[in-house]
Amino acid sequence: MSVINVERLVAASSLAELCWLGPDGAPRVRGVVPLSRDGRPALAFLYADHAVAREVAAAGQVALVLAETRSTAPAFTPTVLRGRPSLVDDPEGDVYLEDLVVQELRRYPPSRLFADSPLLMRENWWWLPRLVVEIDVEAAEPTAARRSPYDHLLAVGHEEALALRATGLVGSPSGDTLALELDGAPPAPGPAVLFGQDASFPDLEQWSQWRWQGRWDGSALQVAEAPARTGLGRTPGLLQRWRRQRDLERRCRAAIPARS
Repeated sequence: MSVINVERLVAASSLAELCWLGPDGAPRVRGVVPLSRDGRPALAFLYADHAVAREVAAAGQVALVLAETRSTAPAFTPTVLRGRPSLVDDPEGDVYLEDLVVQELRRYPPSRLFADSPLLMRENWWWLPRLVVEIDVEAAEPTAARRSPYDHLLAVGHEEALALRATGLVGSPSGDTLALELDGAPPAPGPAVLFGQDASFPDLEQWSQWRWQGRWDGSALQVAEAPARTGLGRTPGLLQRWRRQRDLERRCRAAIPARS
């Protein structure tokens, strides 16, 4: 890792994919905004996503895929960072306010609606408590750049390891079998997820994630569960945004430990 400045790489990156193996041995992938703390990559989960944060932290290994090229800085290089996760429970928001809020305000513009001033922070106090997952990076490897929403990530579970490949769909994504155009040699068979995401750059006001789950047979993905839709979809209206925000607030409040 001496040849890679992880903190600089993360700061130059855009949206990323976080990959890990769940308790059932199947791979999981989630789109994230990568931050850094004390020179390590960090993910600042809201308490609404506490179950995901704790599952990630309990995984033996995780992979952070930095492949999105939109809204990146000149220092960015498409890279997969692999390492061990650890959890910092921050129910008061102290860690977030001291180390992460400025990064998130810069890298994720929607956060400015909740934490761009002391007044907003007071009104939206539920936005500040976080479950911070830090990654002790043990390995870095190059990956293909993600240049369009049609580029996906294939994650295949192999015991306690993950095989990752950048992919493009071949033909229609409908049906029980997906043919993929892989960057690199096909991984060995195993439980798999094919993940895609897109966002409205540079404001990130819209952000959609979708996935196909099933089994990679060595040459194609046998689909067990397909997404209801892919892509960004329609721009949400004012009422829909308000309802989405209220739902997020309700779920955060319900999960934050009671204050003494």
